[in-house]
Amino acid sequence: MKTRRRPVMGFFAGLILGIGIALLLFVFGIVPMTVMWLAILTLGCAVLGIVLAYVAPARRSG
Repeated sequence: MKTRRRPVMGFFAGLILGIGIALLLFVFGIVPMTVMWLAILTLGCAVLGIVLAYVAPARRSG
């Protein structure tokens, strides 16, 4: 049986997680409100989501 990986879903899940973390850090005053910080956090989590989609154990299809 072949396992299905879902890197696109991992990207969007990481993107949403990154936006949430960036907003929380901004609201609580931990990081300043700059485009650089928000972009780094959001894209970093999106890349992490893609990596985890390939590395984490997957369910078998079928």
